[in-house]
Parts: sequence; structure tokens; C-alpha cells
Amino acid sequence: MKSYGVLLLALACMTASLAHAQRPVKGFGDLRTEEDKQKAAKPPEEGTPEAAPMDIAAKVASMSLLQRVSQLMLVTMEGAPAPNSVDRDVLDRYTPGGVIIPSILRPSTAAEYVIALRSKESKLGIPLLIGTDLYNLPRGTSNATNPNFATTPTLLAVAAAGDPDVTQRLSKFTADSLKNMGFNLHLGPTLELAPTLSGVKGTVNCLGSDPAFVAECGTVMLKALNDNGVIGLPMGFPGGGLNREPKLPAVLLSPKQQAMEQDLLPYRKAIEQGAPIIHVGNTLVPTLDPNNLPASLSPAVMDKLLRGDFHFQGVVLAGPLDTNDIAIKYDLSEATIMALKAGADMILWTQSGRRVMKTVDDVVQAVEKGDLVEEAINVSVTRVLEMKERFKLRTHPFPKPKEADAMSKKSALPREAYELERKSVTVVQNNEKVLPLIKEVSTPLGVTGVAGVSALREALLKPLKAVVEQNIATAKYGGQVYDFEMNRLTNRVQGMKTVVVVVSPAITLESQLELMKRFQSKGIKVVAVLVGYPGILPKLADAADAIVLAYCDPAAVDGAMKAVADILIGRAPLAIEAAEQELKLKAGQPRAFNLMEIVRTPAGRLPVSFDPPFTAGLAVAYDPGAAIKKVVWDFGDGGKAKEVAVEHTYANPGRYPVTVTVTDLQGETTTRTVSAVVE
Repeated sequence: MKSYGVLLLALACMTASLAHAQRPVKGFGDLRTEEDKQKAAKPPEEGTPEAAPMDIAAKVASMSLLQRVSQLMLVTMEGAPAPNSVDRDVLDRYTPGGVIIPSILRPSTAAEYVIALRSKESKLGIPLLIGTDLYNLPRGTSNATNPNFATTPTLLAVAAAGDPDVTQRLSKFTADSLKNMGFNLHLGPTLELAPTLSGVKGTVNCLGSDPAFVAECGTVMLKALNDNGVIGLPMGFPGGGLNREPKLPAVLLSPKQQAMEQDLLPYRKAIEQGAPIIHVGNTLVPTLDPNNLPASLSPAVMDKLLRGDFHFQGVVLAGPLDTNDIAIKYDLSEATIMALKAGADMILWTQSGRRVMKTVDDVVQAVEKGDLVEEAINVSVTRVLEMKERFKLRTHPFPKPKEADAMSKKSALPREAYELERKSVTVVQNNEKVLPLIKEVSTPLGVTGVAGVSALREALLKPLKAVVEQNIATAKYGGQVYDFEMNRLTNRVQGMKTVVVVVSPAITLESQLELMKRFQSKGIKVVAVLVGYPGILPKLADAADAIVLAYCDPAAVDGAMKAVADILIGRAPLAIEAAEQELKLKAGQPRAFNLMEIVRTPAGRLPVSFDPPFTAGLAVAYDPGAAIKKVVWDFGDGGKAKEVAVEHTYANPGRYPVTVTVTDLQGETTTRTVSAVVE
């Protein structure tokens, strides 16, 4: 059997060289017959699962060297709303291991795109990885969200909510959305911590600064994706990718031991849970690699750290190698060979065209010359095929375009997004108890800003009545609040008690601060609602009496304004603090239990750290009494109570679970259990 295997591999190598020599000549077009083209273009029949598992060793041995190297490429499609001629050329002649669809106009179009891609799978009998980033997919342009897709709360909003139930629900929503459109790979979640370098622009698509929470939340998301048949791809190993100053590469500066406890912790937890694939970014890692290579080209990162220290056995995806981080210093084919030698199994590309095809040719030539070990190529291809088999990609059902569109329009989805946003909105400053807003104290009230103004005013109008709005239209296009706009706004505030300013990071901060200070100079209380990544938060402290954070996409704030309004008027969700230790009691002695000692509202916490007092975990609460609808105590010995404050006496020694369940005005329930040890 061993001799037969060697003979088979030798024949495969001969076949590879012959196939490489006989590949279609560039410039002469597609050499397939018309019958082959029609067969490839026809989508396979739905519901035709293969009974037998793939013989991966035989499949690898049967493939030409060109086909094997092509399987190590994960390319980004350039055509929309369907593959263009360049995409089709790559798919037909250099069939990659997977493709990425970067953006699309509507869910049904994505489903049709996936069907078109899967029609190419019959050529090799190997399924494609078909991936996307659900957070970027709906964008029709770079600065506007696509209304055809249901609003998805950002990762930073999930971090601010800090609620396992919230995380689980968002993960299930993500997996269902991807499956409905036919995707089998999700580029996320990123497990990189929020940036630590001052002046670096952050992103709402990260899980915050706390390594333990990022690890916990990330593993929940990955499990939900994988359990629902979508391969979750943890992005950004070994971390530090968000520490990027303008025109400079990202850099991880943490010493290795510190990085192991912080930046690397989420990835270690994902690997321990069984992550099948890890993305390695282009971040410079001088403390991990003495040669100061980008992580995507570094043997110290991919071989020694990821394979060695972390014992990772899955697929290592490196790149993208065709960005300026790599291209300004390395030839792309040279960089690809370096990455494969360093331990990468697949290469990520931001394109699918001739540059990719040339690189595949160059890698094949490197193997034929002995500059790259062919057995390493075979090992990587085997890992890729094993992952595809593990997730049964060959038998995934084809998406149905009409159902994809229908899911995005389900009425339950906006409600779900609203509930998630409510739990994330955070109050970080509340001088003189400006919040919650009360009709008799806070009105007349004005709402102004460059985005979300009308939506917020509409949400506040019913409970507060006297609410007016002033949009700052010129700032949206000019990038700042002009002096004439400030005069127009501040000259119309006669008798106004409070102004809510929706602060946008897209507008010059200084002009927004000046506007708020002018309101304050007239004796008006100012509530700043900061949307997006809260990087400018510390600069708002002196210009606003109260500061509220909403972690929504700055280009799509309307959907979050209803949740913001709930927090402004005191109809916020409730959070019960986790008990640090079990309760110690004595039998026969009454013990007081008071919900007000352990409950807080609003529920959101600041998920990233800035200068004190604005550090991770900050949450400024107000009186939760008005937000409580119902309370139920269960003392574990048969005793129950429905009062906010109650006394209970345990008759017998033992260990009892004490559970409190509180319901807010919106009907959302929160539960917490602690052990009571009765002596």
C-alpha cells in the first residue's frame, strides 16, 4: 500500500507538470468546448447530497499542481451583481479554494451570486468557500447603508451590552442571515482589541478593550456560527491590527508575555474551542518576530506561535497580501511564497484578477524548481479540504433568492435590533441628574445635529410633548457646524430648558463643542448623544451636562434613536450586577433582600478605555425605580416574594439558590442567581 501511494504521488506530480504546461495560453481566451461551458453554467440540482465522504488523499493526488496551488487562494470578487469576465476567468482556469463577495445591493442578489459561483464547483468536485463580512455586505456605497438589509447592531454595541443572551441572539441572527443568502464563511468576528495608541481612529466593529470579554463573546459567536453550518473566521491574529496611524502599518507593541494575557487571549480561547480556521493579518509584530516581518509573512507568528505554542491544527489564512502594507516592500509572488513557507495554508486577496493568476503560476514554478516543498502544498490543500468536509459544504442546500429577501423584511428583525441596542446604550456622565428627561422639568426640549434628529424627536415627542428639532443640513456636506448655523440655532432657544445634540464623529469636533458651549452659556442643559466609536468622548466632558453613547454605525443612526430615546426618558432596560461571592446566612435569622442594591439602569457599560474617568466598564446609573415593572424573588426553599425589598428567613441549614427576576417597562426580563449558604 505504501509503494502504491508513492507511485500515485509520482504520477500526480507528472500530471501536474503536464497540466501546467498545457494550461490555456493567456490571450487566447477560454479553450473549453461550448458543451463544457453550458454544463458549468448550469446550477447543480438542489438537494443532491453525496452519500460517501470524500477520499481527501485520493482527491489531492488526482489534482494537478496548478489546481492544488489555486485551492490555496481566497480571492475577492470584483464583479457586481455577478462575477465579471475576470472573475469567471479565474474561476474557470485557476479555481480558487474560496471567494469573497465584498458588497451587494440586496439579499436576493447575494443568493443569485452564490448560485452562480456554485455552478463552478462541478469542475473539480470540490465546494467553494463562499464568504463575506455581514457588517460590510449591505453597503451600496462607502458612506451609506443599504435599506434592503435588516439593521445589524455593531460588535461594539454587543460589547457594551455585555449580556450573553444578547451575544447569542446576535450570533444566531448573523448565522441565519448568512445561511439564507447561501454563504458558508463569515469573515469574523474580529478578535482584535480596541486600539490603544492615542489618536488612532477606532471602529464599531470590534468587541472592546477587555480581553476576557472579547474571548468570551468571540467564542460564543464562533460557536453559534459553526453550529449553524457557517464557518466563523476569527480575524486579525495575533492582534494589534486596529493600532494603525494614518499612512502607517498597524503594529502590536505588547511584549510577548503581556500579549499572551491580553491581545492573544481571545484567539487562544477560540482555538481551544475548536476554531477550524484563523486569519493572520499584516500587523507588524516586533516583540514577537525579531526580524520585524508582518505577521502574515512571519514564521515566528504562524509556525512557532500559532502552530507551536497554541497547537493550532486548522487552516491558517494570511493576508491580504495585495494591500500597500505588503506591496510597497515585497513583490506579491515573493510575498506569497514567503507566507506559504512561514506556515500559511491559504492566501487572502482583495482582488481576483490577473495578479492572482500570475502569483499562482509563480508559486507552481517555485515548486517545480524546488524553492517550495510540494509536500507542504499537499498538507495545506488537505487541511482546506478537511475543513470543507467537516462542515459538509458539498451538501449545503442552494439559497432561494425570494426567501433571502423575505427574511430581511421580517418584522421581528427590527424589533430584535431595537432590543439589542437598548441594552447597549450607555450613560457615562450625568451632571446634576439631567437624566432621565422629565416633561415637567426638562421641556421645552430641542433636538439638533446632523443625523438621527428627526427619528429622535419623533421618539421623544409622545412622552415629552414639547419637543422641537433643528437639523444642521450644511454641516453634513461642509464637514463642520458653520457660525451662521450656530447663530440660527442659539437665537431660537428662548425659554428652552434642555437641548439634545446628536454628536457625529464625521463632523469637525471643535465646531460641535462650540455649539454645545453656546447653549450652555444661555443656561440650557446640554445632553450629548455620541454615535459611532466613542474616540472623542473625553473631549465632550466640559461641553455637555450629560453624555450618552450609542455604538451604531454613524451612517445609519436612525435605527438606534428609538433605543436612545428610551434611555433619555428613563424607560431603560435593567441590569443586575453579578454577585462576587455567595451569601452567608444563619438559620432562623431574617435577612433583608433589596433589589435596589443590585440593579442598575441603563444596562450598557463603556466597552473601551480612554483617559479617566472614561475607562472600560464605566456606567453612570440613575434611579431604576421608574423602569421596574415587576419583581419576583425565589429563595430556593419554596419561599417567594414580589416586592422590591423583602425579608426572608431560612429555617434549615443548607445551600439554596436565590434567584431574582426583574421585568422592565418594555417587558424585557433579567435574571440573576446567587448561592446562599445557611449555617
